Amino acid sequence: MSRISLYATCLALLAGCNPCPMKITTLPEIPDPFYAKGVSAPFCGILDGALIVAGGANFPEKSLLEGGPKRFYRDIWAFRDGAWQHAGLLPDSTAYGATFTLPDQLLFVGGNVCGKASAQVISFSADGVRQAGELPFPVEQAAAARDGSDLFLVGGTTDAPVLRCRDGVWEQIAQLPQPLVQPVACARDGKLFVWGGFNPQTLLAPSEGLCLDLETLEWASAPGIPDGGNFTGAASAQLPDGRLVVVGGINKTIFERALRNTEEDRIPYLSHEPSWYQLRRAVYVFDGEAWTLCGEAPEAALAGPGVAALPDGRLYVACGEVMPGVRCPRIFILTLS
Repeated sequence: MSRISLYATCLALLAGCNPCPMKITTLPEIPDPFYAKGVSAPFCGILDGALIVAGGANFPEKSLLEGGPKRFYRDIWAFRDGAWQHAGLLPDSTAYGATFTLPDQLLFVGGNVCGKASAQVISFSADGVRQAGELPFPVEQAAAARDGSDLFLVGGTTDAPVLRCRDGVWEQIAQLPQPLVQPVACARDGKLFVWGGFNPQTLLAPSEGLCLDLETLEWASAPGIPDGGNFTGAASAQLPDGRLVVVGGINKTIFERALRNTEEDRIPYLSHEPSWYQLRRAVYVFDGEAWTLCGEAPEAALAGPGVAALPDGRLYVACGEVMPGVRCPRIFILTLS
């Protein structure tokens, strides 16, 4: 094949890979003056057909750029019959935890309680809020995954643990090859897959994937993030058919550079428009073998949103931030292409 023909073929292939727009259905915002500013890292799940959004954090008084304090919340909100209802309170004001959607309850696991990592496991159901045990140690900013009745909590700010909950008991079963804060994970077919997150020791945000054999507890490589990026700050949910869908996240190059910022860099870094940070607009799905680009939506360019999968495969996406410290109150349904 001539160079010209090869070049034309490559252009055609690239044109065929352009991401498709995705359908966005906007929902009412949470009717609360503090949530009106949006929150990041809330608990998010579906219970009895209702979207549940709980906790989260924002800067209600002054922005992060202005040195404002971060506030954490304990409210539980339910979106049912086209309207939001206040559905209860968490035991503590919490963000950056993990949500597990079970048939009859949601589990809110770990997180940050007003600046301190937590080991709490909270059950929310039609019967209300109750304590449902504890983790072996406090964990925040970890990935959640579920395979049948087994629940997994991966990474976070506490070293590099892999925790499993079986029959209501949490235990550590493995250690990540490197520490990862804010990874995403998926458990299926006897394997635990892990991507994204940043290493707080090396200040790098890897693109490689990891796979843990849940029988031998040995690690192997998994298909990497397709565009060579990273999923730090992204939110993920496992679809009813077992696939993992990932929404949002940081720009790897900009984020790794920011990890090395000095105090003098703080104000210049926080002073850009949201578009400068290039949060990820693309939405990817992993089927256990390979990644597929579903499409792209500007609304998906978020860090720290809440995400929950509907039975028909659509996604609820709740809040998040559009740039460091600036939240978004938007809540919408994302229909995959």
